[in-house]
Amino acid sequence: MRRLALTLAAIAAAAVPAFAADPIGKVDRIQGDATGTDGNLSGPLSAGADIFLNEIVATGAAARLALSFLDGTTLTLGENAKVTIDTFVYQPAGQSQLHATVAGAFRYISGKLADSATRQASVTTPIATIGVRGTDFWGGPIDGQFGVVLLEGAVTVTTPSGTASLLEAGQGVNVTSAAMSGVTTWPDDKRNRALATVAFQ
Repeated sequence: MRRLALTLAAIAAAAVPAFAADPIGKVDRIQGDATGTDGNLSGPLSAGADIFLNEIVATGAAARLALSFLDGTTLTLGENAKVTIDTFVYQPAGQSQLHATVAGAFRYISGKLADSATRQASVTTPIATIGVRGTDFWGGPIDGQFGVVLLEGAVTVTTPSGTASLLEAGQGVNVTSAAMSGVTTWPDDKRNRALATVAFQ
């Protein structure tokens, strides 16, 4: 319905027409303001709104936004964050793909797959690319750096300075434009502060 409303508004305003597409997910929960920009169309998001491939989803100040995708993956954004799903292929019994480009704080939880299914998934941020393997993890700005902390599963964090593997819950890395720290176990305080950036109130 949101896509239809935006399309009708664009036609009324003599904007460039949009092309129809199937949604790949939806907004599960929202706190504060968030917008979706799809081509030349832009509008506010609300709970239940459809999300489309290559749509730019952005949150405002003090906002939180939880998205769920057809493969069961969930992505929660903190304030002043932005995400675009660049690649999404869902084959319940085959090979699925999901790639997201994210700026700001986020939490990513992989959807469950059938025994015969596989998934290639990754998240690109302004400072690192994160390879996902059946995973729950957080990424975003913290303590003046960009951090990634693993909550379940495994991820690889790749930057121009190298690659780090997080294989145990609680392990994290800190990244700057110049270097990446070694893998350490984040203290509870730091992990809790990270998760607070994407927690609903």
